[in-house]
Amino acid sequence: MAIPLYAEQMIQNAPALTVSPIAAKSRIQSLDVLRGFALLGILLMNILVFAFPFAAYTDPRIDGATEGVNLAVFAVMDVLVEGSMRAIFSMLFGAGMLIFLAKRDIEVDLLRGLFYRRTVLLVFFGLVNAYIFIWPGDILYTYGMAGLLLYFFRDFSAVRLTKYALAIFLFLGIIHISLHMDARSLRGGVKAVESLPAGTSLSIENEQTLADWDAFLEEQFLSPELIQLEYKARKSGYIDNVIAYAPFNFMLQTVVLLFSTLWDVLAMMLLGMAFFKWGLLDASRSSRDYWLLAIVGIGLGLPLNYLETATYINSGYEIYWAGGYRPSYDIGRLSLAVGYIGIIMLISKHALMPWFRRALAAVGQLALSNYLAQSIICNFIFMGFGLGLFGELQRYQAYLVVLAVWVFQIIFSLIWLQFYRFGPAEWLWRSLTYKQLQPLRLVAPSR
Repeated sequence: MAIPLYAEQMIQNAPALTVSPIAAKSRIQSLDVLRGFALLGILLMNILVFAFPFAAYTDPRIDGATEGVNLAVFAVMDVLVEGSMRAIFSMLFGAGMLIFLAKRDIEVDLLRGLFYRRTVLLVFFGLVNAYIFIWPGDILYTYGMAGLLLYFFRDFSAVRLTKYALAIFLFLGIIHISLHMDARSLRGGVKAVESLPAGTSLSIENEQTLADWDAFLEEQFLSPELIQLEYKARKSGYIDNVIAYAPFNFMLQTVVLLFSTLWDVLAMMLLGMAFFKWGLLDASRSSRDYWLLAIVGIGLGLPLNYLETATYINSGYEIYWAGGYRPSYDIGRLSLAVGYIGIIMLISKHALMPWFRRALAAVGQLALSNYLAQSIICNFIFMGFGLGLFGELQRYQAYLVVLAVWVFQIIFSLIWLQFYRFGPAEWLWRSLTYKQLQPLRLVAPSR
């Protein structure tokens, strides 16, 4: 397995037997900075599901964000953020797996056992986040399930990993095109029925067309009945929300996982492994390489995403131009993700904006804790058992909440790391992985 220079140095500096987490001094700051950037960026889209009905994630009509500043906010986020931050986060998980496996003088069976225990524990964290912390948008469960497959790809070359990733993206592209055509056909049938003269008796075929469309809207959580039920649940107490979202979470973790999210995440993870093996994530490549990533990625992704979003808005928010129904969905978001990686690596390579890098690195080092904390904080703000602001804010106001959460998590992470080695969730994850309590508090230097 080809490993970048920094990983080789990390291994050389390790003790003869390394059955323990990576020491703080061995961490790669550029990875933490990138992870913090992606984690904070993810909240820009997740806040929509916390603050509004689930369907508002892709349809601004749900929360009335169809004009003025609210529409502008929707458009900016849809172009610049949707899908790209999640892509980076997924890629970093693939890179993290290779870092975890870069331990020398450990028996293969032992290391494999540690990896699988660590990955199964991530599935557990995902279940807690989805069912206990009531976050239906949880990604940890999917990461854990996809991570169970990653071990088989660990020794593949970067080129081979990229080929597998592209093959999955091709498969996903076919799915997106199929979804687009099916939704467009359904909508066309409905428009034909709606164009019939007033008073026309509907045929059995006409009625079936309308029934199929209603069923489709329900599957996409766009039916008025489901939206009203969501309002009622979110405004209720904790137990009511746990019960209301359990079936939804189960569906996401079974049917949707199998036919969509598993492959999405797996493709990004494989690409992240390839980027790691090429040394693209440690800021060690030439500035020219990172400028190339930034210019090509943003140069392709930005206009493509803009075209898709403009088409969606100009169509009157037809669902077949929304999110994953866009035929070129993966091309745009992946291109932007690569572009953002190039920019963050340039900032890290040239040691620009030290305050920015330090803040993001702290958030990234506590990524698991901060991700879980976002569920707790946002649900307290919006759900009925907390401040009850669900559906009460305009879209632009929801981003004031995002800003407040960002500030809190940056300050908390910086202060926490002054006293502790890991975040609380990271400490638990590591302790359970190694079946031994890990030292948490930093030892003050002797005078």
